Amino acid sequence: MARTEFPKCIIPAINFKGGTGKTTVTIALAEGLCRQLRKRVLIIDCDFQCSASIALLGRHALNHLIALNATLDCQLERQVNGGEALCLSDAIVQPRHCVKEASELMFLLPGNPDMPRRERQILSSFLPGRDIHSAYQRASVWIGGLYRSLLEDFDLVLIDCPPGLTLFSEAAIRAADGLIIPTLPNEISFAAIDHLRHEIGRTRPDRALEDLLVGTIISKLCDRASSEHRNYQSASIEQLLDRVAPRFRILRPYLPYCRELESTTWRNDEAARIEFAHRYGRSSKAIEQLTQAVAGRCRTLLANKPGTQMFERLSAVSNA
Repeated sequence: MARTEFPKCIIPAINFKGGTGKTTVTIALAEGLCRQLRKRVLIIDCDFQCSASIALLGRHALNHLIALNATLDCQLERQVNGGEALCLSDAIVQPRHCVKEASELMFLLPGNPDMPRRERQILSSFLPGRDIHSAYQRASVWIGGLYRSLLEDFDLVLIDCPPGLTLFSEAAIRAADGLIIPTLPNEISFAAIDHLRHEIGRTRPDRALEDLLVGTIISKLCDRASSEHRNYQSASIEQLLDRVAPRFRILRPYLPYCRELESTTWRNDEAARIEFAHRYGRSSKAIEQLTQAVAGRCRTLLANKPGTQMFERLSAVSNA
């Protein structure tokens, strides 16, 4: 695919259920898009568990940035307090552990375990003279605007969201051009998506979940040797998705539960960069196909999107 065929966009990987593979999917898609389409991709880690940051930097490098207050939440806190003329891009770093093919194209805005505390401090700056609900809206719209400003320097911004709703993940929903929903093949994960549907209706009156959905990615699928069993399980998943929430736009192939994918979030601090095929092993082909499916869906979804008028109106209200 040519570089110009992929629209600039912000795509959060989100599901309010924990353990659905959001970080794994985010990293795999980022490396796949860098490798296949030669895109400049930024991952924003807005999860206080910092899984993406640890995977891409290593614990020691991330701890060094945390000590320097050089993470997403620290940057936002400084900006909202107006003490320093900084922007989010000042905290962006290059990953130490991405695949070779992504080494000059992939970037990270790291997270911090202190994000819940700083979230309260940021919110307090929007409270004087306002109720808590309007302050939360204004704060999330402000952060969403900063997320969108990063598209000046990147082709794609992928946001690794935490389970549940935080100020940082609500800002991701407000800023999103589309959404990717990693999910486990079970009822509990699907129930969390229904909660997400409700929150999108509240925060994005311009778009419904179906309007924003790039696709649902089934992760950690049992990869048994029996093709008959696998086919049966796949059919059961699709029937369940259709019954729980039609038009989930399931992306294929499903991602199996396997060592190569799980190890993307357990990278050794001393590990050297390796090639994509070596990193993902037998999962390489599936990730390549999934990357192509995501790229195709993004082009289709964003070809006739309404634009950012609603976001601009909300920003105007926030700044009033």
